[in-house]
Amino acid sequence: MARDKQLKKLRDQNLRNRYEELSKKHPQWRHGALLEKVAQEFFLTARTAAAIFNHEGIYSQSA
Repeated sequence: MARDKQLKKLRDQNLRNRYEELSKKHPQWRHGALLEKVAQEFFLTARTAAAIFNHEGIYSQSA
């Protein structure tokens, strides 16, 4: 696997982990607010963060 693919896979996993951490810390926050916060931290758009979190498109596990 190429280095950049490994880094993207690691980023995706870290994003999912951070989402879980924030959802435990702030259970009152809605899903969209959590995604926006995570997207800010990872310098991504909220839509990209949502796609990574939901394993959509090129961010699916099989890719």
